[in-house]
Amino acid sequence: MRHRSIIPAILFLLHAGIAVPVHAAGEAREAEIAELARKPDAWFLDQVGGKRAVRDGEPLDVRVQYLFKQEYGAEAEAEQTDEPAADPGATAEELAAMRHDANLRWMQHTLPGPAMDWVRDAAVPARHGGQIPVRIYRPKAGGTLPLLVYYHGGGWLFGDVGAVDRAISRLADEAQVVIVSVDYRLAPEHPYPAAWEDAEDAYAWASANAGTWDSDPSRICVGGDSAGGNLSVAVTTRRQASGKPAPACQLLYYPAVDNRSVETMVETYASFRLFGEGFGLDYAFTEYVLSRVFPGRDLALPEISPLLAADVSRMPPTLLAASGFDTLRDSNRAYAQRLEKAGVRVLYREFPTLPHGFLQLTAITPAAGKAASQTAQEFGRLIREAPAIPQ
Repeated sequence: MRHRSIIPAILFLLHAGIAVPVHAAGEAREAEIAELARKPDAWFLDQVGGKRAVRDGEPLDVRVQYLFKQEYGAEAEAEQTDEPAADPGATAEELAAMRHDANLRWMQHTLPGPAMDWVRDAAVPARHGGQIPVRIYRPKAGGTLPLLVYYHGGGWLFGDVGAVDRAISRLADEAQVVIVSVDYRLAPEHPYPAAWEDAEDAYAWASANAGTWDSDPSRICVGGDSAGGNLSVAVTTRRQASGKPAPACQLLYYPAVDNRSVETMVETYASFRLFGEGFGLDYAFTEYVLSRVFPGRDLALPEISPLLAADVSRMPPTLLAASGFDTLRDSNRAYAQRLEKAGVRVLYREFPTLPHGFLQLTAITPAAGKAASQTAQEFGRLIREAPAIPQ
């Protein structure tokens, strides 16, 4: 198996693939992104040589294909220089800079969300003695609303509440829910189970304070994208195991539900073989994440790989949104099927032309915006239909 350099995979995860100079900043950079996004699909098709990338009979969104071409084309040029592959986050300074760039790019590649009734920052007392930053969103809607506790993605290594601010405000508005967005601790400084503990502590705090934001304590759900989807399932499982009131439902965007080794994933899932090189969430990046987030851990533990849990029948109603061009596609399908076979209500939605991370591509391709809107509106209905949490 040939592994590409780690750098292109990280860059696309951070959505740096768009052809805009890194030094361009602020409004100027966003204006350049908007100008590129206004170009017709025909222009993007011409840029990729007039041929769509097709896997499993489905074409990749041509705008996303252009992004991939930009990054992987640059990698091919770098390989010709025989420069050794390097860890772009080898030092604390490099990691901090990479995270800063990731947050900026996530925001810039996401369409601005609608105005909220209010947005507030707060701090949650944590078991580790520190505080967990959170950002609370209330959309412009009257009356008591359901509450969603949300965990951002980024491989447990990247991201924060600012990076996903635009996506969260859109979700709050279209689902008509109050959202508590959680800024959990990140690896490698804080490997497993730090983020999982923060996720659980933030949920408990949100549950205790729901009435403060005129949200319904009997309709609290968990949600997240990628790594955050994994944290959502962990919170549900931990609450159930401790006998505490568990979330009423789950919103999982392309969740990381099977985190075993790359070799195991290649053997197990066709999607890992189809999309493991050249489509963003690469083999190399997956190995990079596993080594830094779970050092010395058994990756088959159900909390790390919830697909392998012995019993999933107690999971609450779940909306799972998967990406077609994603190494995680088949594990997402398998998890949805396990839930459904166990009698859990599942709304499985797969967006065949989109890659992993499409919530942060809404400024680039209309298809990502449609997927974000559809799932938010469906979740708004699901959270209101789910059985109430016993009080």
